[in-house]
Amino acid sequence: MIWRILRSACILGVVSVAVASACGGNSSSPEGGGAGKTATGGAPSTTKCGTATCKAVVLPIGDFTIPPCCADEATSQCGLDSSVLATFGPTFPEACQPLNQPGEADTNCADSQKTPVMGSSLEIQFKGCCRDNGTCGYLLDKLGGLFPLGLGCVDSAPFIDGGTPSACGAAGAAGASSGN
Repeated sequence: MIWRILRSACILGVVSVAVASACGGNSSSPEGGGAGKTATGGAPSTTKCGTATCKAVVLPIGDFTIPPCCADEATSQCGLDSSVLATFGPTFPEACQPLNQPGEADTNCADSQKTPVMGSSLEIQFKGCCRDNGTCGYLLDKLGGLFPLGLGCVDSAPFIDGGTPSACGAAGAAGASSGN
């Protein structure tokens, strides 16, 4: 049953990939940042970002591909076009999410609420983490705990319906100690 739901989500996600604009298609990215390079089968797509070659993430079901993009050309920072992840839940204001966003486990950062996948009974949840900016985020290294994404500790704001991410790290510890 779960594979049938995931397969349906992936098929709909491929349609989303085909109609969504790929990120990074701006004047600083002459290669188009992956525009028009969404693969729905065959070899994974790539795009150049400064000196780096960014690769798509191919999920092992339904030839579902998350296109690469250039998160920061100046630093050759690769990313993933997160617009295709809208199929699985909340979306980010910046579609091109950098890979390996730093963050650490922190007791002030709760796990995300369970998010239903496309209104189905399948739900995904992300582990809490503390971002470098002192706010809680969610670890998106794997989608649904199964499929590698490699995004790291992403901003939690898109998941909390207009709320403000909690403080963590030194800022979270100071807030916790002042409440005693």
